[in-house]
Amino acid sequence: MNHDVEKLWELQQALTELGSLEHRLTIKPEEFSSVDDQYTAASDERGRLTQSIEDLSRERRRVDGALQDQQEVLKKYQGQLMLVKNQQQYAAAWKEIDGARRQAKELEEAELKVMADVEGAQQQIEDGSGGFDQLKEQYEQAHEAWQHSLGDLRTEIEKLRVKIEAIEQSVPESLKREFHKIFKQRQGIAVARVINESCGACRVHIRPAVSQQLKRGEMVFCEGCRRLLYGEKVAP
Repeated sequence: MNHDVEKLWELQQALTELGSLEHRLTIKPEEFSSVDDQYTAASDERGRLTQSIEDLSRERRRVDGALQDQQEVLKKYQGQLMLVKNQQQYAAAWKEIDGARRQAKELEEAELKVMADVEGAQQQIEDGSGGFDQLKEQYEQAHEAWQHSLGDLRTEIEKLRVKIEAIEQSVPESLKREFHKIFKQRQGIAVARVINESCGACRVHIRPAVSQQLKRGEMVFCEGCRRLLYGEKVAP
């Protein structure tokens, strides 16, 4: 059996296990996932209300500025009313005043509506504060418990990484590069075990000549999938 291929087989096993363990780090336990979903939804809603208040506050400032401008226009028209010289000018001046008053009233109503909407959003935040704070505390406790439970898993992962590094250092650099290239291209299987005279990955039959190469300890690639062949035989 080729010693380097044996090492690469061991490396593949370790990398596969590492991937599995690292995946487990990302899986939320059911007891945490439930709290996490509730807290995320509550946080999103709180954020939406906060953003709504900011948007409404900007709108109120805009309306207030427009109202002040319109009030100045109204004052100007009222001042001009004192200077009219005939009935036609008087009627025209009153028409401008009425238009300015209507616009000012519309702006006042818009400002009142915005103020009411701001107060409504603020009230929703205040009404939900107690429940949100309690939910946040539950989330933090559940998250801490989950992270604590992952301590042993992280330790196992770190030991595995040390093992992988040691194996890689024992393999020639060029062969290591070739292994990782195939490992990446072939969905995490760079070395395939020979089972019943066939490649364990692609099931292509191994010719007798290739089988003899394996028995002599030579490095052989599968003629079907181009993976390295690991010549250990196992029962079907």
